[in-house]
Amino acid sequence: MSQYVSLRLRKLPNLHWTIMPDMEIEPPQDLVVTTQHGCEIAKAVRIVDSKPAGLKGESDPFIIEILRPVNEDDRNKILELKAKEREAFLQARDKIQHHQLSMKLLKAEYLFDYSRLILYFKSENKVDFRDLLKSLASQFKTRIELRQIGVRDETRLLGGIGCCGKAVCCAQFMSTFYPVSTKMAKEQNLSLNPAKLSGICGRLLCCLAHEHEYYASFHGKFPKLNAEIVVGSETARVMDINYITSKILLSFADRRKVHYSLDQVNGRKDQATGRNLWWISLPGEGEPDLSILLKNLNPPGSGKKKKKSDSPARNENTGHNDSRRRDEPRAKPEEPAAQNDQNDPDDDDRIDGQDED
Repeated sequence: MSQYVSLRLRKLPNLHWTIMPDMEIEPPQDLVVTTQHGCEIAKAVRIVDSKPAGLKGESDPFIIEILRPVNEDDRNKILELKAKEREAFLQARDKIQHHQLSMKLLKAEYLFDYSRLILYFKSENKVDFRDLLKSLASQFKTRIELRQIGVRDETRLLGGIGCCGKAVCCAQFMSTFYPVSTKMAKEQNLSLNPAKLSGICGRLLCCLAHEHEYYASFHGKFPKLNAEIVVGSETARVMDINYITSKILLSFADRRKVHYSLDQVNGRKDQATGRNLWWISLPGEGEPDLSILLKNLNPPGSGKKKKKSDSPARNENTGHNDSRRRDEPRAKPEEPAAQNDQNDPDDDDRIDGQDED
């Protein structure tokens, strides 16, 4: 049975699976490979004994051949390559400023055989870089590829330190980006503060998607925050649930706060009201009296708010309900008697504030 090895070319492209060649490869090891674009340096990420799911054909057609592991001469050439990439980055940035284009250059990258120069840039709008491409091609004398990427790909390309203190996940092991929503943060009992839920790219943290499956497995098995729960003959409020340590924090009426294990939490649904009833099972005791949780419940329909159109109109003059029909004409209020101009002290202020001659 053939073995398959996954290769990562640079940082942005996805993983490419190909048949394991007749050579010793130990991930993570750098390899010299031939692709449809030219000769490149690839990193061996993983080796499996069976054909990966989603792979069409025997191998990825983009990978033509794995030539050899990187040797000492190749490492020296890689150092020279990085120096040339830095020089190409500065020159390309000057060209962008010369053409006055609204684009931010992020990185310049050469293929291993100098057959292509890839320039990664970011822009909020579509950029017409045809004149720039002609200037760059005449200067570098090689094939130029301008690739526009988004903010997530920018972080993945440049790397950085996340809020956890470690390198961002997208620059370490992620090959694709997963959809992330605020619903994942709600199910993990996190604050919906955008500043705390956003990564250095300005988007929602990718770790929310990594941990969502674990937190979703507890959905419906435990009470929500601020829910009532019975402990013996008392009732308490749920202040916090920590699924990592399997602890629940309860607050009592006398301001006591006690931690209990999640294994002690039990619940059932009341058939009459359909409400979930929760209690803490104490050693040597059975199910407590849960009727205390139903005392404060409102009867069905009592909590429905009344529409403004259903309430009778109020008389603005008297403050009482106006029972007259809307189509009935109202009497006009009597006009106040005209005051003597000589007794009105504010008369001069109403005439544009002008003084008499």
